[in-house]
Amino acid sequence: MLEIIKEEENVKTVKVTVESEKVKEATEKVFDELSKNVRIKGFRKGRVPRNLLKTIVGTEEIEDMIKEKVADMALDKLYEDEEFKKMNVMLPPALVSIDMGEDAKVVFEIHLYPEVEIDSLEGEEIEIPELKEEDVEKDVEEELERLREENAVLEPKGENEVVEEGDHVEIEYHVTGKEETPRTFDFVVKDPKSSQLFQDILGKKVGDTIEFIDERDENKTSYTMKITAIHRRILANLDDEFAKSVDVEAETLEALKQKLREKIKGSFNDFIKTFEANTILNRLANKTKLKMSDHSLELFINHVIMRQKENKEYEKSLKDFKGDENAYKESLKKEITNYLKIKGAVEKIAKEKGIEVSEEEIFEKAKEYYSSMNISDERLKVTLSKEKELHDRIKNDLLHDKVAEELLKSAKIVVKKADEENNAEEDKKEKTEEEKTDE
Repeated sequence: MLEIIKEEENVKTVKVTVESEKVKEATEKVFDELSKNVRIKGFRKGRVPRNLLKTIVGTEEIEDMIKEKVADMALDKLYEDEEFKKMNVMLPPALVSIDMGEDAKVVFEIHLYPEVEIDSLEGEEIEIPELKEEDVEKDVEEELERLREENAVLEPKGENEVVEEGDHVEIEYHVTGKEETPRTFDFVVKDPKSSQLFQDILGKKVGDTIEFIDERDENKTSYTMKITAIHRRILANLDDEFAKSVDVEAETLEALKQKLREKIKGSFNDFIKTFEANTILNRLANKTKLKMSDHSLELFINHVIMRQKENKEYEKSLKDFKGDENAYKESLKKEITNYLKIKGAVEKIAKEKGIEVSEEEIFEKAKEYYSSMNISDERLKVTLSKEKELHDRIKNDLLHDKVAEELLKSAKIVVKKADEENNAEEDKKEKTEEEKTDE
């Protein structure tokens, strides 16, 4: 049974007693392992006297090895303790000290997820963008044009015809100077100003070879390419026949346009729903205070970095900060603090409001995630039962959504008109100009 000897903010210092029999067991194990592994002439394997082992290995080293065994025993005992199981543990217990008396006294620091204090969000104002009809119509026209491009008919060009903007071109290519099997690639030639490749290929015929340097690659890799086919792209007319060809349910072009309008408005509404939820949760973080020690935060940061190093992700993360470890740590500090604030606040509100997530809801959400993979319901249930991390992540996402929905009930949603946005930008520019003039 653990004994709490100190409590400060989110840290509990606990003592675990390892009984004398277990200490003796740890001692026996250490000497048995050493006796089997240390080879000394004149002694059979496993028969080396302890006094001789102490002389060869060193008394302090052996004592450290025994302490390590005892610490492992204490940790196992801690994990089995019912009081520990009830704790909202944030990090693995940290070993503080071992007192090797007849019974060993092992002290751990247990860092818990911090408690939170939340200021009221009642009447919080959230501005959302306006969806104007002219914007919807513009998106509809763009989508129709995309469908025309996607369903273009390809007509082979003659052997003396050259590549022009808008053509569909097929090529074989390989890295210049390397003996390798050519790979194939096809693309539509667009505005030559947008790519050196488009500039180089214009005016070329089937069978022509060009060399292209990939400027986006820091190694400036050079490719040798041979044109194998050129097709003229013929776009369909925007009429009822076109509408039927791209959507069997659309009898007319107007019917297709209406479906596109509904889809665009639906996507916009989904975006707004996500935007509102993210906004209110960010406001929640700003209104939340953590009861947390700086020591816990530092340990959390180091724990994240250690996991990144184990997964060989640390160097990649550090590149975004030009190798500045302090800058990266500071960024992690803000990210982790925000995460802990939202986590603590969401769980507290959910408990106060009686908000829960059922296993059925988790399963249905998982089906959405895996809808494109044709996984059977039974197999998905097994996956959720085995992969606790996946299960908990889905549960966490659903809880966040439910709490955000609850908070939005008392929020004030304001539609930001496009004209108002433009006026605000103009006011901002005028204010900036006035400040410059004053200087």
